[in-house]
Formats: sequence, structure tokens, C-alpha cells
Amino acid sequence: MAKRKSSFYHVRWNRVGLNEERAAEVLGVSVEEVRRFDLEGNPLGERVLLLWDRKHVGVEGWDGFVFTRGKLKYKSHLWSAKSLLLWRDQTDEIERLQAELTHLRSWKGLAGEAVQKIKTGRR
Repeated sequence: MAKRKSSFYHVRWNRVGLNEERAAEVLGVSVEEVRRFDLEGNPLGERVLLLWDRKHVGVEGWDGFVFTRGKLKYKSHLWSAKSLLLWRDQTDEIERLQAELTHLRSWKGLAGEAVQKIKTGRR
């Protein structure tokens, strides 16, 4: 009968999704130690992996980014949800204004503005 895997294994593989090499790197131990933890268990190692998983942004291209105290952190930069949403809104507004300027700089836009001024009686 096969030996039953420990809860450490289930946390490492099923919840956090780390292979032996990556788990060893996160925990700062050897791969052999991780294999031993898989068989015998390691409650402290489980907690470390779960905490690491809560902070780690596990998407390709986001290396070095972590969540800490409800904010996204990268090196010395820190962003809250409010600041990211504000940045998005400002970017949308800039794009809208650039599109409006492009339209006004075209002949069609220039003619439309001239017609509007003539209709309203402004010069």
C-alpha cells in the first residue's frame, strides 16, 4: 500500500501549486527536505507556503510584485486600489482628449467647429 501524503503535500501541490524545486526555493531548504516534508509533514512550512501564496502575485510578467496590507508593492513603489483606479480614470480621460484633439485637427473637425461658431454667432 502506498504511503499517504501529508497535509504539507496537499497544501504545497493542491492549494499553492508549487513543485518541489519552487517550494524548496520559497522555504529556503533543499528539495530533499521538501520531499521529507511531503511524507512526514511540516505545519510551520504549510503556514509559510499559505502566507507566501496570499502575498505572491502568481501571474507571468508580475515577478517581484507582492500584496502587502491591502496594497500592491513592487520594490519601493506602493499602490492602493484607489490610486490604481484614479490612474485608470486619468488615462481614460487623456485618451478621450487626445481623440478629440485628433478630430479637431482634421478638416472635418475644423469645418464642424467653424459651422458651430457661425450658427451660434461667435467669431
